Amino acid sequence: MRDLISIIVPIYKVESYLNRCIESIVCQTYGNIEIILVDDGSPDNCPIICDEWAKKDARVKVIHKKNGGLSDARNAGIDSAIGEYVLFVDADDSIDVSLCEKVMTFMRPDIDIVSFGYRRIYDNCEEPVTGDMTFELYDNEEAFRRYINRTPFTHMAWDKLYRRTLFEGVRFIKGRLAEDMAMTYLLFAKARKIGYLNYSLYFYYIRENSIMGTGKLQLVLDAYKGECEAYQFGCTNYPKLRIENDTRFLNQSMKIYLKLTKISRYASKVSQHDLQMIYRNIKNIHRAELPTKTKMFYLVFSLNKTLAWILFKVLKLT
Repeated sequence: MRDLISIIVPIYKVESYLNRCIESIVCQTYGNIEIILVDDGSPDNCPIICDEWAKKDARVKVIHKKNGGLSDARNAGIDSAIGEYVLFVDADDSIDVSLCEKVMTFMRPDIDIVSFGYRRIYDNCEEPVTGDMTFELYDNEEAFRRYINRTPFTHMAWDKLYRRTLFEGVRFIKGRLAEDMAMTYLLFAKARKIGYLNYSLYFYYIRENSIMGTGKLQLVLDAYKGECEAYQFGCTNYPKLRIENDTRFLNQSMKIYLKLTKISRYASKVSQHDLQMIYRNIKNIHRAELPTKTKMFYLVFSLNKTLAWILFKVLKLT
């Protein structure tokens, strides 16, 4: 018997996209899946759509719950999952029908996470499917180093297949936006080996009215809070990766500071307390051993923040 995969779909106010998402899951070429649709108190027709799918496919399990946000919905799915592996799919996205089949081809007993590529789909255009199906495997420390550098790994929850045991004692933070940022590094730290499959298997639809598309101040602040937590965790648990960790945190701190002061919708609302906290973090990073590009950017940042903002957009520091 092939290992069971639990596919968790948190659902809230996405009735126009939900059927597309679920259809891409029920049509998987890998048949041993349970599909957990978590209706997070959606006020539209999503609950009805979920129940209709459950009637049509015995693999579909529906959870109707009071609205608690994306993290809470994902947690409800994790609590209900019985599969050996867990996959997250956002309800306004879709997946390649061969995703589970292809990823499970590379899964083995000592691998706890397999990440894979994705492509962005906008309202008026979409990226092409990319990748050559090559597979790279890393031990824990090397995978964490590559996670810090975001090459090839991302902080997103939905472009990875996880061994379910990784979630023992670990849950998404309820009420936190950019919740993946505060979660993924913990799962990487628990994993024995992590693989990356170089092929676009997840289709990430970018909508103007989505959480990511709204550009909320709280989203930016919560994302930075996750960066801070991951940085402190890395300092404590991966001291050999100090240079990579410091570089990432300094670049992100400067980036967030510039966004909050140079983009009007943030600058008019952000508190001085938050700005001062970020600025202190920037000043406290020891810079002697950091890459030249980061040190040069810090120098420009210190002398002329308007020029630094222009350079940041050109250099795309991460």
